[in-house]
Amino acid sequence: MMDIRRMGGSRQTLLLLATIAVFYLPRLAQGFDLRPAQKSQPLRMMTADFSKKGKILVLGGTGFLGQTICKRATLEGYSVTSLSRRGLPPDQSSSASSVSKIEYRKGDARDKESITNILQEGGYSGVIHCIGLLFDDASGLGTYNRFVSGSGSLPDADSTYDTITRLSAFNAIDATKEYAKNNQMTAFPFVFTSAAEAGWPDMPGGPQVEQYLAPECMKRYLAAKRQVEAKLMGSQPLLRPVIARPSLIYSLDRPASYLPVGAFFVGNKIGLPFVDRPVTVQSLGNAMVRAISRDNVVGVQRFMDIDQLNE
Repeated sequence: MMDIRRMGGSRQTLLLLATIAVFYLPRLAQGFDLRPAQKSQPLRMMTADFSKKGKILVLGGTGFLGQTICKRATLEGYSVTSLSRRGLPPDQSSSASSVSKIEYRKGDARDKESITNILQEGGYSGVIHCIGLLFDDASGLGTYNRFVSGSGSLPDADSTYDTITRLSAFNAIDATKEYAKNNQMTAFPFVFTSAAEAGWPDMPGGPQVEQYLAPECMKRYLAAKRQVEAKLMGSQPLLRPVIARPSLIYSLDRPASYLPVGAFFVGNKIGLPFVDRPVTVQSLGNAMVRAISRDNVVGVQRFMDIDQLNE
């Protein structure tokens, strides 16, 4: 295992890579809008004829990744309920065929009741959690969310990685377990958006990068992700846990991402074990939706697994 402390001048380069992995793309800006929210309210009603595949609840469905997931799910034959603090997506010009199968709800996933009330309506085939926060208030970088967040959100003192990532996901897992139990289901699919860096402890060089190079806010972010992963994996057999671990998430229509994405492609290509290849938001969204119906998809899904789900 390489000793990061002895790598001299390359330490700054690795620090840059490690920090970019979490903070310099809208990969975590997955639909958490921090404006005051009301209880869950329907904003746009679906048609009464739900698809035979059933419904998917997407938590954070108005964010960068969440919007892609919602649209992909409708193409796969699902009806979709999106829950976010924003309510409606920023761009409401979606095609009529897509919108007709999506019901946008305004609510706060930190309130378990908001999730429970939706699931109690019945007909759900899976839950996808893609709520995330790029910079929390404690990082001192919260104001930068306005520029890099998919929702343009600004965190308040209560908006931390712990509350937004861990608490919202814990609420969702508990509410989904109750739904599965009440409906006598097992292996009910729950898909969680984690991060490639959550797997650093198991990668050569990963522990050293995290210990010596990662900023404190990144460590708190990873701690929240890992707590959710552990709880979700422990929710079997009621739930079928699917943990998506992308590194950078990019889209070709966002040129600002080309530089860090290129750096990660190179890092992965030359064999840095703690740098995973970036994935497009379209391929990630497609993989997460397809995981709902594939009973053999369980546990951590890295970039190569995401590729397979897109085949």
